[in-house]
Amino acid sequence: MLSGSGDRRSKIKWAAWLSPLLALGIYLAIPPSLGNRPTSTVLNDRNGHLLSASIAADGQWRFPLCDSVPVKLERSILLFEDEYFYYHPGVNPLSVLRAIRQNIRQQRIVSGASTLTMQLARMLQNEKRTFFQKLREVGIALRMELWYSKEDLLRHYASLAPFGGNVVGIDAASWRYYGRPAHLLSWSESATLAVLPNQPGAIYPGTSMEALRYKRDFLLKKLYLSADIDSLTYALSLEEPLPDKPFDIPQRAPHLLTTLRENAEGRPQTTTLHPFWQQKTTEVAERKHRWLKSSGIDNLAVMVVDLRNGQVLSYVGNTTDPTADGYQVDVIQKPRSSGSILKPLLYARSLEKGIMLPKTLLPDVPSSFGGYTPKNFNLGYAGMVKANEALSMSLNIPFTHLLQEYTYEVFHQDLQKFGITTLTQPPGHYGLSIILGGGEVKLWDLAQAYFGLYRKLANEDNLSISYLPDSQKIADVELSEINVWHTFQAMTELTRPGADHSWQNFSSSQLIAWKTGTSFGFRDAWAIGLNGNILVGVWVGNADGEGRAGLSGASSAGPILTELIRLGEYDGQWLEKLRPFSFPHQTCTASGMLAGPACEHTETMELGPQAEQSGLCTYHQRLWMDESNTYIVNHSCYDMHKASLQSVFVLPPKQGYYYQKNHSDYSGRPPIYPGCEQQVENLLAINYPSVNAKIFIPKELQGQSSEVILEGSHQNPNAELFWHLNDRYIGSTHGEHKQSLLLPRGAYLITILDEQGNSTSRSFEVVSDPSS
Repeated sequence: MLSGSGDRRSKIKWAAWLSPLLALGIYLAIPPSLGNRPTSTVLNDRNGHLLSASIAADGQWRFPLCDSVPVKLERSILLFEDEYFYYHPGVNPLSVLRAIRQNIRQQRIVSGASTLTMQLARMLQNEKRTFFQKLREVGIALRMELWYSKEDLLRHYASLAPFGGNVVGIDAASWRYYGRPAHLLSWSESATLAVLPNQPGAIYPGTSMEALRYKRDFLLKKLYLSADIDSLTYALSLEEPLPDKPFDIPQRAPHLLTTLRENAEGRPQTTTLHPFWQQKTTEVAERKHRWLKSSGIDNLAVMVVDLRNGQVLSYVGNTTDPTADGYQVDVIQKPRSSGSILKPLLYARSLEKGIMLPKTLLPDVPSSFGGYTPKNFNLGYAGMVKANEALSMSLNIPFTHLLQEYTYEVFHQDLQKFGITTLTQPPGHYGLSIILGGGEVKLWDLAQAYFGLYRKLANEDNLSISYLPDSQKIADVELSEINVWHTFQAMTELTRPGADHSWQNFSSSQLIAWKTGTSFGFRDAWAIGLNGNILVGVWVGNADGEGRAGLSGASSAGPILTELIRLGEYDGQWLEKLRPFSFPHQTCTASGMLAGPACEHTETMELGPQAEQSGLCTYHQRLWMDESNTYIVNHSCYDMHKASLQSVFVLPPKQGYYYQKNHSDYSGRPPIYPGCEQQVENLLAINYPSVNAKIFIPKELQGQSSEVILEGSHQNPNAELFWHLNDRYIGSTHGEHKQSLLLPRGAYLITILDEQGNSTSRSFEVVSDPSS
């Protein structure tokens, strides 16, 4: 009985001795945390150089953990704080004995004997300094030394040490106090930073400068005595001035930083931005902004993309002018009205679908599409215009006709495949207006779409454009290389009709495929273009959507694009070198369609396989003409032995009417020989009003009602037309067929007849001015 009791006491005794050792073993076996303090989001260029940074969530300039500590800073820190850092296990017994001796001698605490590892433990704990807390720091220091390398501990110390004010860590300190990275600091500058964590609340640049100088010079002397620096370096270092106030952290890409922070808060980000391109883009953007601001235009956005790999070379999301409204908005990522910037995409897809050929004639006449009435920028009409010219002149009416045939439902799907992510409504929400700014796009998405076109032409895999080095392969655009080539070819011929001659200032020896666009109300100005090496995208406007008269893609965004694109490497034959092989076809010179039997003048054009679907020329007709080639004849009225079969270019009446104004050599369909039977239809057309139109009559300044102008056309430009309104004759016209009438409210039927009795009629209604 006594023996058993003794055994239990013995076991309890051993447990009492082993429990602390077991607890200590467990304590040491668990790796200590090295902290999880909030850090600044840091943005670097492709070379690792700082572009921008944001302050950490707790209001400190604390950069993420540094990769390494520069040699000069490492030697300065260790010589000042812990000379035996690489030799002790976290606690230096010699330093402890020395501290005890000094404290007893001075009758107060003058030395804490803290090693650099113990100081790191104190930073991580951030507790009030007591004897118990000191013991705790010793324990944590020992654990850290067990689990982490000396290099890791030094990096954490350097990244978490306080350097005065709200500056934490050597990276933030070197930028705040010297305006450059830590590895570029001199010995004197490194020594200055090394002494700051010792008393960061009392001594730092701008405060207690003499005390700071004394500490720096003391450390410089130690560096000299330890042979880290020679006598000349020592002497020169003593003469270097101290920093007197902090520098601002660089903000060379602030809007990209804001965008990245949404998903990368507190992390370092190495981007694809190129220092040359980012600097040049910023300089051009800020210079142009000062000019634009004088016209009430506050915002702009510019980006440059490397066509070889999709990497973003520069990203300027807006101006940095704090006096500009909305200057903090990253407009590159914001949806804006597209204007006509999407026209090349419809041009390319229409070629692919076989709806037209590159030079097919498109209607350019006053047109109404179920109440939607587009206008050209110059408010003029060409009658008919070749598709490539309609694109180069950015004519609205021809492209609305083209979209009507292509269908906006299909184009809506195509745009999403091109990478346009902002068309979230169903196709009917946009309708035909989607080609003229009825939908919103982002500059980022536009760059992706046009980059995809280039990659298709270059026969390279399509990639996602990216400002991070992680471009991903994505689906190729659904186009033939030859149709992309024709699209870019048309874009190299960019012109602007009418009074807007500012595009002429962009003449350059470079071959640039580019497009501009302006949204309704002069709210958005676009320009996007490429030169075989880089792609440049530009948006100009006001972030709040307020329009400004005179704002246009050609005059506001175009100059920025051309100035930047000329800075890139250039090959004047880039487009010709990328020209793909395709089968030659004969096309009609006048109509741009596949040449039919009546086409006398043709040209050879390399086209895609879908070209056969576009059909033969319908505008050339073979007609029997009299011997003077003046009249159309037939066997009922003319000796056909004297007649000859001639090829005649004939447009529909309405198109022909406007076409002749711009083409004096166009004569239209010849008249019928007197006495011959009429064998043609559709000689006449009523240009205005449209079918079942409702016409509002505005008031003049004097309070009088305006006149209604009725307009017609005839295949024969010399024909005389006779006008009837509600079966009442109102007069005749020659050449220009217009009638100006003052009409009261009511329903009307207009009828036009020619000299041969051909006629056409149309109903319309006059209603009162809605403001009256």
